[in-house]
Amino acid sequence: MKLLALEISTSSHKAQYYDTLTGYSRVLSARNDAQADIDELCQQVLLLGRKVADNNSVDRITTAGTWHSLVVCDAHHNPVMPLSDWTDIPSRSLCEVLRKDDSFVDSYYLQSGAMVNAIYPFFTLLKLQKEGALSSHHRVSSLASYLHYRLTGAWKETSSMLSGMGLLSTEKEEIHQLAKALPCTIAPIVAPDCVSLLSAEASRLLGQQAGVAVLPPFPDGALNQVGSQAEDGQVMTLSMGTSAAMRLSIPEPWFSPTRSTWLYRSPTSYLLGAATSGCTNCVDWYKNLAFANDVSYAMIEQPLKHETEIPIFLPFIAGERCPGWIDTRQSSFHDLSASTSASEMYQAVLSGVVANLYQCFEQMLKSSQEIKTIRLSGGVLQSPFWKHMCCNYFGFPMEEDTQAQASLFGALVLGARSAGEDLFKTHAVKRNTLQPDLELHARYQEHYKRYLYWYSKTK
Repeated sequence: MKLLALEISTSSHKAQYYDTLTGYSRVLSARNDAQADIDELCQQVLLLGRKVADNNSVDRITTAGTWHSLVVCDAHHNPVMPLSDWTDIPSRSLCEVLRKDDSFVDSYYLQSGAMVNAIYPFFTLLKLQKEGALSSHHRVSSLASYLHYRLTGAWKETSSMLSGMGLLSTEKEEIHQLAKALPCTIAPIVAPDCVSLLSAEASRLLGQQAGVAVLPPFPDGALNQVGSQAEDGQVMTLSMGTSAAMRLSIPEPWFSPTRSTWLYRSPTSYLLGAATSGCTNCVDWYKNLAFANDVSYAMIEQPLKHETEIPIFLPFIAGERCPGWIDTRQSSFHDLSASTSASEMYQAVLSGVVANLYQCFEQMLKSSQEIKTIRLSGGVLQSPFWKHMCCNYFGFPMEEDTQAQASLFGALVLGARSAGEDLFKTHAVKRNTLQPDLELHARYQEHYKRYLYWYSKTK
């Protein structure tokens, strides 16, 4: 079987071709054009899919995208507003007001598994409603759903995608009551294996025959769980890209007493998780700020040592998601002195990101789910120093996920699974295990105490 996965992420679009018979695979990615509109983004990923398939016909196509994206269309499926995602959060002021109503916060959390935070499309829609800019003529969906529509002419969502948009009920696979009150039409929910057929128009752009089966849209976060072989509930995934997220498959809903975690759906189960808005975006920001363009990350990290006393960095340049959900929170450095170097501040950024993730890890442990290992993926694997910092900071064994694009591979797994094939039986996965240094873990625990002090002081 020949599979093709297409994905539009926050900052890039990607495509992977995979032949299950020969094991041949090819992945391509490209940066999103910041000036491109929604239709142009979809066209770009289709052309990338055509390139990665390289004149090979495919039997199944899967579509994927970020959890927190929003496309608003008219009744004819023409976008009438710019794309909105978690980096574009106009509802911050609204959420700040809503968070003062504890009963509303609690009700929304229990209904949706999400928190009152501007990253969720639900609150963008709520803001549009209050401004009189949303009507029953509008059709709303994720960007991946719109891509699926451009491929097939069929408009649909999966419960997994809608859960991360803050729109799905935690009790049933349906829109929750607060979202039902919105004056718009939300894309209908379909099963994960409900295929549509590639349209003639899309087939010309993609270079494939019309009529190829196309699976419904899935979120990249849930696909990461699938591609990392972490569906059994004993493996936690930690994905560190532009933002970061940790996820754990659980058999039934669990809600944090402090509302510090989220509860979404994966294609096969409930998904307990926590996410941070600051990760490699923080690292890129500081590198561009403090170092010359010709200085590489490897050059910056070469002299770094885990034993160095470093300042504290709160990694909230894009606001806070978990555990505090304060999207207006700002980033800051603390414990600086006249002798603090740019290199030490860079290391502080790395450790501040990990400290925020460790906060989330502590909250997820309260679910009492047994965790055997943490599977690490994303841009962090390009930095030997940073990945070992993660392992030592957590004091927990971590496995490097060897899939270059775990979410893309997860999409391929679902594509094969829908046709009765199991990619993990034919695709060998080798993982390198990182073991924590307990002495360094103790040092990082001291850093964590300082981090929590400044986290609390700036709240």
